[in-house]
Amino acid sequence: MNKKGFELVWNNLVVMVIAIVLLISLLGFFAFSSGNFMSNIKGYFSYANVDSVVSGCNLLGGSGEGYAFCCEKKDVKYYVEGERSEGSFSCEELRGMEFYVVDFSCEEVNCGDEIV
Repeated sequence: MNKKGFELVWNNLVVMVIAIVLLISLLGFFAFSSGNFMSNIKGYFSYANVDSVVSGCNLLGGSGEGYAFCCEKKDVKYYVEGERSEGSFSCEELRGMEFYVVDFSCEEVNCGDEIV
């Protein structure tokens, strides 16, 4: 009987079982440890990205990043009455469009002129 061939088969089976268990545990970790995991994945496959932009704006406002919140424009894709629309808006402008964006004062932030 070929003992080396028998060991090789069992070694491959053990490695495959360990790899499958590891893959399932990683998928479970990412799927259940973060509530936003599925919404982030769906963001890659849908046209509208306004939810992810608003989440980013809320992070910027909560961390006190004044220039990024008030001055930097983000490309936003959204639907208006069933039609695709897009534009470039700052977080301050998104708040004016009645999206839920944290309350952050842009009065003391100097956006300045754009450098050409």
